[in-house]
Amino acid sequence: MSVLLVDTIGRKWSHLITAIPFIVSSIMIGFAPSYWWLVCARFIAGLGCGWSFMVAAMYLGEIANDEIRGALAAMISHMLNAGILLTYAIGPWVSRLGLACLGIALPVAFGLLYIWMPESPYYLVMKNNSERATKSLQWLKGSADVKADLAKVEQSIEFDRQNSGSFKDLLIVPGNRRALIIVLGLMVAQQFSGINAVLAYSGLIFEEAGSKLGSSVSVIIVGAVQVFGGILCIFTVDLAGRKPLLLISAGGSIFCLGGVALYFQLDAVEIEVASISWLPLVGTVGYIIFYTVGLGLLPYVILSEIFPYNVKAFATMATSITGAIGGMAVSKLYQVVADAWGIHTSFWGFAGITVGSIIFIIFVVPETKQRSLQEIQEEFHPSKRSNTSPSDSAPSRF
Repeated sequence: MSVLLVDTIGRKWSHLITAIPFIVSSIMIGFAPSYWWLVCARFIAGLGCGWSFMVAAMYLGEIANDEIRGALAAMISHMLNAGILLTYAIGPWVSRLGLACLGIALPVAFGLLYIWMPESPYYLVMKNNSERATKSLQWLKGSADVKADLAKVEQSIEFDRQNSGSFKDLLIVPGNRRALIIVLGLMVAQQFSGINAVLAYSGLIFEEAGSKLGSSVSVIIVGAVQVFGGILCIFTVDLAGRKPLLLISAGGSIFCLGGVALYFQLDAVEIEVASISWLPLVGTVGYIIFYTVGLGLLPYVILSEIFPYNVKAFATMATSITGAIGGMAVSKLYQVVADAWGIHTSFWGFAGITVGSIIFIIFVVPETKQRSLQEIQEEFHPSKRSNTSPSDSAPSRF
């Protein structure tokens, strides 16, 4: 549904509508008479989350200056982590109804504030509404003179229109297919580094390592670390670039995952590990920081940059589905593997897969730092360049 709405009613209103499933989900959680109500509520919230991710990435990618586009796109996942931390910090100390009330208040506040935001000028030009696009640009730039900016948006639209816009074209157009391989590869790298398993079983991992921290305190620490890693990413993504951060993230994740695996490997063969009892906690926290700085946030940043507007919604849908399936598979397989062959086997597996991710990033993922969206499209669709770009230097969107 979201794929259709973003190009029918616009990015702004499609995003506003996402408040509805979150409100409905929170009401169901607050008054759930049975377990199945909670399952349905979680399903509805998941739909709203996926929908919101897709529209937010598209909207920010279309309104942001090239110099800060990466930071703004990274904030989407960062705010998700901040919301998780808020729930971790409040949830254990209030009733289910109290937590549900918070879940209602936040999307209501979002709706009341976001309704004043302008529609994407990119969408407005796509709908041949240059007058409203001009007003949107004036609001976004804080300037009355936006003729040059409007011309750049129109040029980008004309470039994108030369690519077909169906789900089929996401697969058969070479540039779209290359972009899809990149984001799906990054999503696989993200999920199979083990993040969902680490987050879901962090309390048990700490307990297994002899930690005296309670489960509530453990998840708060994990949530705070994720938020810290997100802040690092936001302030470095447009300075260091996407590719270097991804490589640092993957390399650091391998090191930390290997440290946790080594601890449980030594413990499994009955070697004394009391002197390194700190290793699982430090390794897990370090992994979450490294993961969040790159693998956790940047796939969504790159997703918002490398697809033309007319297949971006389909690409986001495919990426979200891949991430959801990968996350479920990792969460389930972790416990199966850990029960059968030990915790260390799961962590060695996560580290090994992430080694493969480094190879993928080096040879497949392009750098998009501070490049205009049109310039990126010219790289992915070089046959369109001569018909749409009057010069070799592609202008910024705004």
